[in-house]
Amino acid sequence: MNDASTLLEMPLACEVALLQRIEAFNENAVHTVKGFLCDETFLAAKYNANLKKRNVDIGFNLFELISDHYYRETFHSDILNALLDPVGKHQERDKYLRLFLEYLCLQHGAKIDLTDYSNAEVVKEAGRIDVLIKDETSKRAIIIENKINDATDQPRQLPGYLKKVIDWGYVCDAIIYLRLNGYTPPDMTGWKDGEPEQVNAHLKVICAYDETEGDLLNGWIVKCEMISTNPDAKHILRQYGGIIKKLGGNIMNKPIMEEFYKIIVEGGKYKTALALKEMLDDLTSYRVQRIIDKFKSDADPFHRLMPYQNGALFQNLIFGEADFEMSVWVEDDVYWFFFLDRNDREGSKGRAKAMLQKMGCLDEYTYKDGHFGKGFQFPSQDNDLIEHIRAFKEKLGKVV
Repeated sequence: MNDASTLLEMPLACEVALLQRIEAFNENAVHTVKGFLCDETFLAAKYNANLKKRNVDIGFNLFELISDHYYRETFHSDILNALLDPVGKHQERDKYLRLFLEYLCLQHGAKIDLTDYSNAEVVKEAGRIDVLIKDETSKRAIIIENKINDATDQPRQLPGYLKKVIDWGYVCDAIIYLRLNGYTPPDMTGWKDGEPEQVNAHLKVICAYDETEGDLLNGWIVKCEMISTNPDAKHILRQYGGIIKKLGGNIMNKPIMEEFYKIIVEGGKYKTALALKEMLDDLTSYRVQRIIDKFKSDADPFHRLMPYQNGALFQNLIFGEADFEMSVWVEDDVYWFFFLDRNDREGSKGRAKAMLQKMGCLDEYTYKDGHFGKGFQFPSQDNDLIEHIRAFKEKLGKVV
């Protein structure tokens, strides 16, 4: 008898041990995912905020319409040259140029005497320099190297430009190295001895857009727009500023992704991230099932509750000639609540509308294609949706 009892207890003990191991495994998995989500270095919120900047709506923008052109390196050089030129077609004389020189001095510490550029000329592609500001009277000059479209540095590019300007008889006040985002200096690979020191003595790395007062957009372009008296010039400045903002926003997530990469690879959390991705992929179906679980024993006045694709359907409510259906459809960041008459899907007979009027809640819903609908944000209105379903069923039940 004792031997038999021992034999019966052995498989039971194994099952208990297995269940304990499964429980411990699940707890560890949940703990790992929680840690990953709560990690101070986890950058999802910051990344999401930058996605909004990347997808900024700049309205009806001419430069966006000709997007094949604004991705070219010369496009931005053409715009800068046109704005800085004192005799340009903007008709603002040297207003934009003086604002630019003041911007270089105040925001980037350049040592420039504005009186040295009282007779300035602005030329493009002189000696292959993108934009050159020069004054024949003072013999001073400023080199602008445009890297807004992330063009690579040519071998000894900036030392070559500096030498040309000096050989032409000018004193170089500044070398402006203009990037779209960030302040990475030029590639000095292959430069000769002494050239880094010569260039760095004049070099100012400027960012076109990083949401600071010192970027080109806020420090110069916006200010040019503010002082413009020519409506055409004002409009062009606003539209060009919009393009700079959009282009800058497109790459602002790169440093965030670099940090995320380090967390995933160096932090050993790649498998956790994959597991989290799979969980997110399954979240839609879980949200549908959650609604069904809430009301599976309380579907009244409907007689059937079922999942269908990404929705939960409350069906089989026959009332006169109508067959009413209430449904909730789940999308990534929203729930859509709908009410309709299945026997009148186009809504021409008006029975669903009449029912909502009897319930006293017609004004809550938007009508489209036979459906009366209302949206609920996920996750902020998750509980609001459940309460809405419960209240709707109660009102409907009283009428039918």
